[in-house]
Amino acid sequence: MHLEPNYWKIEFSKLPSYGKQYPPDASMRFRCLNMRDLKYLSGMNPNNAHDMVNDLVKRVLVLDNMELSDVLAMDRLSIIFYIRTNTFMLSNGYQTEFTCPFCGARVRSDFKMSDLHVKRITESKLGTCRVEGIDEEISSVYKKFYDPVHRTGDPEVDDILNWTNIDQILRGTDSEMKDAVEGLLAPDYAKLRRLANDAKCGILSYADLSCTQCRRELRVGVNISDDNLFNKVRMYTMIKNQIQVSKYCGIVLTDDMPYNEVELTIGIVNELSKKEAEAMQKGKK
Repeated sequence: MHLEPNYWKIEFSKLPSYGKQYPPDASMRFRCLNMRDLKYLSGMNPNNAHDMVNDLVKRVLVLDNMELSDVLAMDRLSIIFYIRTNTFMLSNGYQTEFTCPFCGARVRSDFKMSDLHVKRITESKLGTCRVEGIDEEISSVYKKFYDPVHRTGDPEVDDILNWTNIDQILRGTDSEMKDAVEGLLAPDYAKLRRLANDAKCGILSYADLSCTQCRRELRVGVNISDDNLFNKVRMYTMIKNQIQVSKYCGIVLTDDMPYNEVELTIGIVNELSKKEAEAMQKGKK
């Protein structure tokens, strides 16, 4: 029997945008990922990650009185983190590595998504500027869910392209626009960087973490790119777990089951089978 999944409401007051640019009667709900979604994710790589994550959000998000194309890009990560946290009940943290600038130690540190800094729309400021060589006025903008995300390999240029409309003015490949932006005079480049930084908001890719050696606290950049947002569960592992659970206790883990239930079931079955094996070993002595 197929059961309808549970959906949880996302309060706009919890989003970086506070829902300020959404219709007053709009609402947003989500379900956690199921086994079928996780099998789909097993094929993710850096080249297809953005489209695959967008597709997953489209699958699990229910919007009333608004469309996914209306969702602001600044809210996208928050929505994904809601989905991730409720999908992986036993493994929803992150890990990063960094070199401490104070003592030189190489540190591996765990952090939670709640440790990441968030800049709200109320702390953001839109503006305009003009630069030499471009006739049109450049303005900072809040991009939408399906707007192109530019990745040039330079975080500063990425911010300029993703938080202003200069990409619509220059047009071209990321590499071509990167060259054009970097070719501006230094004062004009500084104007664009300030324009983008003033507007940029949402979940930011850094957290305040402590060195495990010298105990000094420092701000650490972390990788929250699309291909690193969800736990990557191998297809082989998922099918093996389905067979193992079915063989041990007769429970069938279907592809429609929410993965949080699957994860907990696997954990319980592993614990019970371990205790059973230990009891059998004691009985042989």
